[in-house]
Amino acid sequence: MARAVPVTRRTVAGLAAAILVVVLALPAAAQAVTKTVRAGAPPAIGPAFTAVETDVNAFFPRDVTIHVGDSIRFVTSAFHTVDLPGRGGRALPLYVPTGQPVTGVADAAGQPFWFDGRPQLQTNPVLEPGSWGRRIRYSARARVLSGLPPLPRVQPLRVTFTRTGRFTFHCDVHPRMTGTVRVVGARTPAPSKEDDARTVATQLARDLAIARHLPLTRPTRDVVDVGQGGQNGVDRLAVLPATTAVRVGQPVTFRVPARSRESHTVTFGPGPADDPATLLGALSASFRNPAAPLDPRAAYRSERPRGAPAAITPTLHGDGFWNSGILDALGSTPRPRAVTVTFAAPGVYEFFCLIHPVMHAVVAVT
Repeated sequence: MARAVPVTRRTVAGLAAAILVVVLALPAAAQAVTKTVRAGAPPAIGPAFTAVETDVNAFFPRDVTIHVGDSIRFVTSAFHTVDLPGRGGRALPLYVPTGQPVTGVADAAGQPFWFDGRPQLQTNPVLEPGSWGRRIRYSARARVLSGLPPLPRVQPLRVTFTRTGRFTFHCDVHPRMTGTVRVVGARTPAPSKEDDARTVATQLARDLAIARHLPLTRPTRDVVDVGQGGQNGVDRLAVLPATTAVRVGQPVTFRVPARSRESHTVTFGPGPADDPATLLGALSASFRNPAAPLDPRAAYRSERPRGAPAAITPTLHGDGFWNSGILDALGSTPRPRAVTVTFAAPGVYEFFCLIHPVMHAVVAVT
């Protein structure tokens, strides 16, 4: 887990100035009729967020004004999409049923999981393949969808707006991540390239200040925060507290904070989650392979959602496996925000987020 590094006001101001210089140095072609919107923070500023274990799920700039007939050049270097659905349209779900049931999935002890017969899930096939690298004209009559980015190299999506109006665009991976394009007539003033650069610099400075203060909050007793959400899409990719001490039989609640735009899991078992040779590593890799169905052991809670809290032991499911399934605080999905468990045997239990393997912590049970 990354070591937190102090971010001072001077650091924030310096980074903001650096971003302004970089944006102003864009080619002259982008200055005339094309403006740039980035999904996620620019790579030059990324290490400043990483230093305080955070990411920012936002567009830069979030709001942009252009003249009719001009274009937006959407770029990204992170796992985001750009979705222009038209007036009143909404973001697409990231995970959908395949139309086939889960069959024959058993635990390490040879027992079938409860979700046998439930719908098999997959990354939404509408998001593959996408439109990165294309030039598209947009009149709000037909959806423009970038699709999932083919990381690490992603070609820009250039969209020319052919009618006036105010249009909202979304990230389908992070549904609360939105932005707007205001398209005005040729005689209506619009912010210059320099104005937009200053807006981006101010937005980044503000978000870095938010990220700097996120570690100051702490969850209540017997509650573990999986991630930490701040304003404007700033998310801390860490678990608080890093160590939780409880007694046998004492309930512990794992929750995704209300402001978070991220999805997470809480998963115990053979790990670590960043090693594909382990069980948790294989399940984690399932989230990064949109061409294949999600492993149902990663997507679903390992125990039936209803009933008494699960009692975790080193031998649960034969190898100590327990999974919360996908959790989020978005409100636009049917997924829960929190789950409560107990521990039926003393020991030190390490858990991971399968979606963000860098996130892990331990529960010490006496």
